[in-house]
Amino acid sequence: MEHQPTTNPEQTTGQQPAFNKEKVMEFYKKGLPTIVKKIFTEPIQGTAAILSEKSETSYFNSVVLICTTMLLYILIPYLALGDMRQYVGFGTLIKLGLLMGLFLVIITLLVFLIKSISGKPVFKNELLTGALCGIPTSVIIIVIGLIAMVSKDVNLSSFSMGDYDNLKDLGLIVGLVLFYMLLMLFNIVQQSLKSAGTNDAMSWYLSPLVIIVSIYLLQVIAKSFFK
Repeated sequence: MEHQPTTNPEQTTGQQPAFNKEKVMEFYKKGLPTIVKKIFTEPIQGTAAILSEKSETSYFNSVVLICTTMLLYILIPYLALGDMRQYVGFGTLIKLGLLMGLFLVIITLLVFLIKSISGKPVFKNELLTGALCGIPTSVIIIVIGLIAMVSKDVNLSSFSMGDYDNLKDLGLIVGLVLFYMLLMLFNIVQQSLKSAGTNDAMSWYLSPLVIIVSIYLLQVIAKSFFK
């Protein structure tokens, strides 16, 4: 009788690591463009639909979005700083990236706590709220970086050190971008709260509060982080 080779159960099920190059590239090619399109072209219904979908890939998408935001806040200031890199240091930029990742996690935590009052949310699922906030947050640094690369009047060194006061020198265009991206942050949190059954009035008042508190906590942490 011919001997049949034994097979490993993990091999037969075709299990793969949760995070691999193929999955990440697939997300960047298909998943991310779809998410960005919905958020910008359907800011209300599109955002609500994304937050309402609790698929198996939601957690994966959340982690990749947060990591992408962190990388952008490291690489774009690095490119835009030019000759100022030697004075800022790459370690400082890494801290900036970590801070922005923490900012998204803080938003997630605050939304999770609010939803915990009336329900039993799963933190792993709520991470998508903070991750989606990484999209408008990324737009901000992309616009600032592009302007800094073409304008000699913009100094990103103080921004990368945690000083956000010089953003006022970036002009009307960046001011409008910041304004609309802030509204988008409010909207993402609002739609997230509404997806959990929070009434319109409460979600409308609480969503700006979540972002404002998150920004405040970020600034407090940044001051000690860059000492």
